[in-house]
Amino acid sequence: MKLVHFNKYREGGKGPLFLLAQLCCVLFFLLFMGEEALAWYQADLMVRVAAEGDASYLGEGVYEASAVSQSRSQAAFSGSPAQFRILLKNAGDRPDSFILTGPASGSGFTASYLDPEGVDRGAALAGGGYRTKSLAPGETTFFLLQVTLTRFTLGASYRVAVSAASANDPAALDQVKTETVACGATAAVTLSAPPDGAGAPGTVVNYPYAVTNAGNAENSFALAVEPGSGWRGELVADDGAGGGRAGDGVRQGGENNICSSTGTLPPGGSYRFFAAVTIPESGSDGARGDAVLSAAGEGASATDRTSTTAIAARLSLSEGVRNLTQGGAFSATAGAVSGDLLQYRMAVTNSGSAPATSVSIDTPIPAGLQLVADSLLVALAPEGEAGCAASQCGWARASTGSIVAHLGEGASDAAGGALLPGRTVYLFFKAQVQ
Repeated sequence: MKLVHFNKYREGGKGPLFLLAQLCCVLFFLLFMGEEALAWYQADLMVRVAAEGDASYLGEGVYEASAVSQSRSQAAFSGSPAQFRILLKNAGDRPDSFILTGPASGSGFTASYLDPEGVDRGAALAGGGYRTKSLAPGETTFFLLQVTLTRFTLGASYRVAVSAASANDPAALDQVKTETVACGATAAVTLSAPPDGAGAPGTVVNYPYAVTNAGNAENSFALAVEPGSGWRGELVADDGAGGGRAGDGVRQGGENNICSSTGTLPPGGSYRFFAAVTIPESGSDGARGDAVLSAAGEGASATDRTSTTAIAARLSLSEGVRNLTQGGAFSATAGAVSGDLLQYRMAVTNSGSAPATSVSIDTPIPAGLQLVADSLLVALAPEGEAGCAASQCGWARASTGSIVAHLGEGASDAAGGALLPGRTVYLFFKAQVQ
């Protein structure tokens, strides 16, 4: 049986000698071609919506000459293009460059393809194809595909297919598709509402604001502030100028750039700034100014009102006298005859909302009176029986024909101190009627 089988090979001219010759040819081809005979070339295209992260890329390791599963869609609005990010990877095992093709326009749309340097390669893709630089195995490059609708038909769908083929093996290709759907835009905006503030006259109160595009299409919002009469307001960008941190809601010393617009904001995008309200120098304690801030864009607007209150010290001085010789309580006046001993009381009260500073009294001794030595007393109680520590209440001394007192916490013999809101400090002295 074996001999007959051998003879059949011989008869057909395909005996073992022929098979051996074929094997030799294959080995010679591999030896002559070297590693190139075993090289593998492959383009791998992936696609995602530009606003999404890299984890949303679709199509890695999937190779389709006509994309079926590698397709992403996005809504587009009038005047706002749809944007896709296309990633090209060298999935082969040899350095390779790739030929990309895709339309630059179609019925109702135009397409641009921005490379990593921002150069539009659309003309080349739509022509003979755009050839990339050589990519090492596993290396990637990307393009930003922007689809702009030139004929906006609500609900219409516009498809763009992008293909990539190996320059060394045109059959090693891949394709992705994008779909742009024309949708109606809904405009909306939100404006944060910081709490009301307060400050001393002449100071600036900074209100941190954020304007957010709450619509589903790009929009730009004009910003304005209307302060109260006699007050001043301006808008300053929270841009981190001068070494600060941008968008932190805390105005830094270098943040002084005036702003009047958010610029173009994508859906969900925000712009941060300050409304800087200056309290008038003449503002008295409790004075209030209302400022209205507005953000107005296409089809949407918002306003917010802040109330700024001036906080200042409000000092008042009241005087009383009593006749110690005849007896009686402190009153505005007291009857007396020569030789009577009188006690005077001067009360300094801060009824404002802020501490009073450098509080001092310089008062002449009434005519016809002789100041009693060592009768000067500074106290926190109205009875005039006991004084308090000079570091808490202040100092008083007699000068030629007058009394000088430096009152308040931290006062010294040379300067007045601070009197907190709601606090009263008393100066007492005794004099004899001449």
